[in-house]
Amino acid sequence: MSRKILERLAAPELVALRCKGEAWEGSVFSRSLIPDNWMGLVVMPDGRRRFVPAGEDPDPKRDDTLVLVRNRAITVPLEIADVPASGGHPVTATVELLVRCWMREDDMSALRQALLTEDELTLDRLAEACDKAGAATALRSFIREQPAKTLVYDDLRDALLERLRNELQRFLFSAGLELERLGKVEFASASLAEQDALERETTRRVKELEARGMVERTALAATRRRLDDLGDVLSKLKDAADADGNLQWRELLPTLTPGERGRLLENLWRLTPDRTVAQSIVVVAGRECVWLDPAEPERIVRRLTLPEDLGGLRSVTYSPQDEALLIGAGSGVWRLKATNGEIVAKYVVPDAETPRTGFNAAITTGGCLFATHSELGAWSWNLDDPEDVQQLLRPIGGVPKTIRAVTVDERGRVLLAADERVHAFDPAGETAWQTGPADGRIHCLAALEEWLFAGTSTGALLRCDLNLRDAWLPVHRTHSAIESLCARRWDDLVELVIPAGPDGVCGVYVGEGIVSRLLKAATPIRRAWACDDTLVALVENRDRLVILNGDMPERTGLNVPIARVIGHSIQDACLVEVGGPAF
Repeated sequence: MSRKILERLAAPELVALRCKGEAWEGSVFSRSLIPDNWMGLVVMPDGRRRFVPAGEDPDPKRDDTLVLVRNRAITVPLEIADVPASGGHPVTATVELLVRCWMREDDMSALRQALLTEDELTLDRLAEACDKAGAATALRSFIREQPAKTLVYDDLRDALLERLRNELQRFLFSAGLELERLGKVEFASASLAEQDALERETTRRVKELEARGMVERTALAATRRRLDDLGDVLSKLKDAADADGNLQWRELLPTLTPGERGRLLENLWRLTPDRTVAQSIVVVAGRECVWLDPAEPERIVRRLTLPEDLGGLRSVTYSPQDEALLIGAGSGVWRLKATNGEIVAKYVVPDAETPRTGFNAAITTGGCLFATHSELGAWSWNLDDPEDVQQLLRPIGGVPKTIRAVTVDERGRVLLAADERVHAFDPAGETAWQTGPADGRIHCLAALEEWLFAGTSTGALLRCDLNLRDAWLPVHRTHSAIESLCARRWDDLVELVIPAGPDGVCGVYVGEGIVSRLLKAATPIRRAWACDDTLVALVENRDRLVILNGDMPERTGLNVPIARVIGHSIQDACLVEVGGPAF
């Protein structure tokens, strides 16, 4: 067999081929057999014909004509675009016709006479012949008779096959072919898809609105009834507080469903009398300290640029004992009057090289100021004599790596976090004890009576018994590190206010097994501060505060882009609080 013919038969686009018998001649030592997937027809000069199946040698004479045709079903593509269906939507169709020439002399001869006008019949020429024979016309008329939705979503394969067979009957008979079946049948309409998407979205929104309306009506009615009841109970609690010390929150909560408890706790700061209220919100960024009005958070009350003596500002803490602001800087701590920003004193680490970071937490207790710095360690200064200074904890060889939080317990012991442990010092600065390791590096601390609470780099909120100290018990877990922690007590109810990343600001109620969202925001929250009438949150990228006070009806709060005004990202913030009415 000619190598050229063999190579040509391997081409996938070839349907049929004819050649002279001399082109098929084999060698003396081998026979030339028809390849698999093909069949042959030998046509002699006198018109006689001989069928040759695959695997046999047709052995044509030099003057004979050899016709080779595929003996499998042939996939003929048929595509048309933008034909209007009965409803007017333009439809695009992609159809595969599976046609076959049967292994009979008459059929192969008919194909030769009808389609092999040249030496080769390719798939494109066969598709063109089917198109001219009426395949495209039949498909167009079929589309025009059907709604686009029926074409796109229903199975019309059998009906279309019957239509095409009827339309192509004469052509198929004359070409020795049979339309065996249909392969792929796809109808698509962009305008119908858009209409369906719009209808689905409209239906979804209508259902959401109906469901939301029903839920809101039900919730409003239930809330009104419940608030009436709670109003009476709260009034009785306040009136009976002095007379009956056993009347506590825990006696109220079991009367509510879990959902109602969460809703009550979420709004607890709105319902109870204010013991502490926000006088101002203080932000540090760059070398500036900025005071904001909690009632009008976008209004700047005061701006103060601190000297460069201690480097950039890193943190700010309100000290209610002396109504002071403790502002952590690169190599020391500034102490300002919270009311007017007057600098009271500066507390410097002696002989400190310029650090990369700054003091990240500070407190005052027992006439001393204690502050933590991951590079410089933990330090203590005499409030009245800043020269009287001592180092409590020194990093050696990069260990501990982080020293990030400091607080004081009810016994006056200073507690500071170093990596996964908390170290305790007595008021004189002597080491008292340390806790066992926590789940991740500790970022923040809060002491409440006999309990110590910690937030870690792994997002764990932990609790430790100050009388035991060896083990930390998990309270809650968030998706991101917990960098701030505010612990409060409402009568017998303990509330921990924490940043919850994409979940905003949450209240964790220890002992009740309830977590409520206090504030939600479009951007993940990094830190949060709370008092009885105001919640403040710092977003992840440190460019905005989200502020919510008791006069705002929603949980979304007000976004304050304070970093845009100052020109620096926000390093830290705090609430300056004043005492409210007694509870």
